[in-house]
Amino acid sequence: MTEHKHGGDLSLGGQRVHERLTREEPELVSRVLTRIQAEVADYRRLPVEELAGDIAGITRQAVRAFARSLREDRELNAAELAQIGASAVRRAEEGFPLEAVLTAYHVGAREIFAVGSGEAGSADVADLLEVADRVLAFAGTVTGAVTRGYLEELRTKVGQEHTARRTLLSVLVDGGPVDVVARSAGITLPARYLVLSVELGPHADEESPDVDAGIAVRRKLRRFLAAFERCCGDGLLASLDGPGGLVLLPLAGRWADVAEWRQLLHTAGQAAGVAVLAAAGTAAPEEVREVAAQTADILDVLRWFGREPGLYRLDDVLVEYQLTRPGAARDRLAAVLGPLDAHPELVETLETYLALDTNRRQTATRLHVHPNTVDYRLRRVRDLTGVDPLQPAGLPRVIAALAARRASGSRRA
Repeated sequence: MTEHKHGGDLSLGGQRVHERLTREEPELVSRVLTRIQAEVADYRRLPVEELAGDIAGITRQAVRAFARSLREDRELNAAELAQIGASAVRRAEEGFPLEAVLTAYHVGAREIFAVGSGEAGSADVADLLEVADRVLAFAGTVTGAVTRGYLEELRTKVGQEHTARRTLLSVLVDGGPVDVVARSAGITLPARYLVLSVELGPHADEESPDVDAGIAVRRKLRRFLAAFERCCGDGLLASLDGPGGLVLLPLAGRWADVAEWRQLLHTAGQAAGVAVLAAAGTAAPEEVREVAAQTADILDVLRWFGREPGLYRLDDVLVEYQLTRPGAARDRLAAVLGPLDAHPELVETLETYLALDTNRRQTATRLHVHPNTVDYRLRRVRDLTGVDPLQPAGLPRVIAALAARRASGSRRA
């Protein structure tokens, strides 16, 4: 096995490599900057003063760090790596692409090798290979430092933005100085939001014994929100868990048509691979608290009445909504079905019968009983409550009573 030479002794063309790099540092830095601008398009968009200042400075520091590492026969030390990482943090703060930064360092490494080996001859093969290996190791070490610094800043930035948006959403929903919070977070409020209270159906992966249910839920939510982000940008605000939650979409002149809202919700549901039930309304920022509470109530009504997945507004469920509002009338309607509390099979039969548009045979099939059993149970409902679900005159009252029962929480487990 060939022993590695001490880095300070590596010579090409009769001169130590670290000495050549130090002597030709100004020309080398200029060559690196010129080549970066020629090969990495993002750097051509930087201000001239940044190229001549910060970018030239970190290039010079990197060249010197490599030369020192050769002279002292070591890897880059913590201080040298910290300088490189700090520069990467600044690029992340500016929103400059990470891939461009990494490409620039590789360009620099190639130029370092080109200058260091510029006068190498046939007798220098062993040292040339050793220098090439050291340059590759240098590039790998620098790549790690750049990536760590950049991603750490990105995580911090994303975390701060996430916290700011969560705070803004909380203030919009719970009440508070919305304008003050938005300004401090650097967020421009839209004129109006589309307010969605949503219920997400379970994804098939959540039920699979071979899949981590928590991961499946997070994947579902991520895909659901990503569909909205593609359409509405960064102004999206959301608070979702597995079953659903609240989504605020900035309208800003877009998505003014209800049909477009329905299509957008359908697209998001398809992306997540689940059925979605949603209640929608629009609100100015100062109205979000009231409208969010209302859409949550509408979503409850949609559940109570077994509505199919889709998007609904208050206008779509006016009667059902009004039937379920708190008050003496609702409580008295709910009490109509109080005698059924001791007979859960009668409640189940009544709910199924109404859900299937009073079709007795389909009700029997759904419940796995004989149609005569359905008739018997519905007559028992009549005898116990005084309201006959088998007669057209009794249907509105029993429907209203069942809705009130659900809304008031009088159904027993």
